[in-house]
Amino acid sequence: MKKSKYLVLIFLIILTGCENFLDKEPLDIISDALVWEDENLINSYLADLYYRTDFMERKGNDDCVSLCMIASMGGEGRSYGAHHQPYIASTNVITAAGPNAQLDYWNYKNIRDCNFFIEKMDNNPNFDQAYNKQRIAEVRFLRAYMYFEMVKRFGGVPIIVKAQAMDATEEELYLPRNSEKEVYDFIIAEMDTLSQELPNEYSAEDKGRPTKWAALALKSRAALYAASIAKYGQVQLDGLLGFQSSDVEYYADLSYDASKAIINNGIHFLYEKQADPVLNYQNLFLDESSDNKEVIMSEVYDYAKNRAHAFSLRTMPHDFSGTWASMYYLYDFVERFEFADGSPGNSISRSQLTATGSEWTPAELWENRDARFRATVFYPESPWQGGKVLFHSSTIRGGVTYTSGFAEDGWPYKASTRNTTKTGFMVRKRCNESMKMPTDVFNDQTDVIIFRLGEIYLNLAEAAYYLNFTDEALTTLNRLRERANMPPKTTIDEATIQNERLVELSWENHSYWDIRRWRIAKQLLDGVRTQGLVFTYNYDTKKYRIRLIAAEGVARIFQDRNYYLPLGVSRVAENPNFVENPDY
Repeated sequence: MKKSKYLVLIFLIILTGCENFLDKEPLDIISDALVWEDENLINSYLADLYYRTDFMERKGNDDCVSLCMIASMGGEGRSYGAHHQPYIASTNVITAAGPNAQLDYWNYKNIRDCNFFIEKMDNNPNFDQAYNKQRIAEVRFLRAYMYFEMVKRFGGVPIIVKAQAMDATEEELYLPRNSEKEVYDFIIAEMDTLSQELPNEYSAEDKGRPTKWAALALKSRAALYAASIAKYGQVQLDGLLGFQSSDVEYYADLSYDASKAIINNGIHFLYEKQADPVLNYQNLFLDESSDNKEVIMSEVYDYAKNRAHAFSLRTMPHDFSGTWASMYYLYDFVERFEFADGSPGNSISRSQLTATGSEWTPAELWENRDARFRATVFYPESPWQGGKVLFHSSTIRGGVTYTSGFAEDGWPYKASTRNTTKTGFMVRKRCNESMKMPTDVFNDQTDVIIFRLGEIYLNLAEAAYYLNFTDEALTTLNRLRERANMPPKTTIDEATIQNERLVELSWENHSYWDIRRWRIAKQLLDGVRTQGLVFTYNYDTKKYRIRLIAAEGVARIFQDRNYYLPLGVSRVAENPNFVENPDY
């Protein structure tokens, strides 16, 4: 784009939480020269870049209805309404028109702004060079993160590191796609450099900026993705997509080394502040104190600075909120969580579960599972804010079925409608129990974790497995299980690694990307109509009868081509040098 006389900056003060640095003339248009002479304006430009990176994959939806997009696409769960974009995206065919807008990520406007920032700050004489170097390093990190978000969706995309001008030639503007391998190599090379330039840690007021360890975390993640695609994928479009199978060890080694460096750095530790593994895992995502050393990088929210979201509103059980809550539900994905003794989560078969005359207590089905299940999922009679979360659709008492009213001890014969009509489970992870509804409707200021050490342990285990360091892979995986008070695994294979990752990182925007890079998404999703449970409470026995329901209106479709999203008709038509991904 052409640089005009004035640089129009839409800072979105409500969202960035910056000081009132615009209380000077003119208020709507800031001269380009002035921006690069004023530290407040530079910091605000940078704050806007952070916000537009979309770390929490908000895709413009700040009240968080769309925050279950990746979980929905990955088969973990759904949002309440069939009209919500996550549900629509996960139950519809992805066509050549392009991905759903909230699943899409084509951030070249932001990348141009990053490139422009880097160029303007390079050797800027108005500031100390250490300041210039620090801010440039941050923006290079954001730019690389944006490229990672694109490459994991589309494969190869154009790598642009200079701010393009609107009056540039067609050859300069309409660049062809770089290969998928080249994009991953670019991200990894950038992180190698930035891990030497970014600081080890920040003071509290600079929380949320990338450190050396965040750079290594992105390298760990990106290199692992490349290794797994090399292992499970195939080369397509004359090398534009995919890796040679001989690349597995190279990228696994890069991920392994980056992961080891973080784990051994002496700064970051697994969160283990509470003896109760359920409470410990819950608080991991809520404890924003300086001694939560598991967090490597987070997106910071502060209601006092007009930065807040509504995740707790959307996840809070309806009976405890009185507003648009009970929004996010889990499917039969919950069967991935093992029982506390290490037996498979589906060791009680669905036929046993629903057999005529069978009745179950919460203790038999849910309270004796992996602590991470109880910390992640609202299930029947989950404790919450001094009460219990209920899901039953009716109550049997004395042989009579009731669907309204209360027993004399206060037991409701039917739970809230929003708790009974979808799957029988709701998301608890990251829901802040200290918040009170409806007073705290839109002022959830819980930070969103971007990188944490738990993921790095999983990255290390998977990379070690690819490198045939099976003993180390097993030991690393068992360290996470130990924290959850789960018995150690004695053998390790791909399925074990994959299941542990899906459990530990559930509802953290990983599932869809993981099952795609492992190339098991078609096996898990295609033709599947995910299921939920309906509970009937027997007041006399204090147990539940259960039946299965289809939690989705249609069976899903996942085709081989969906391991890469389409660029879309409009992008391919706009750029004559673009080649669309296969079979779209």
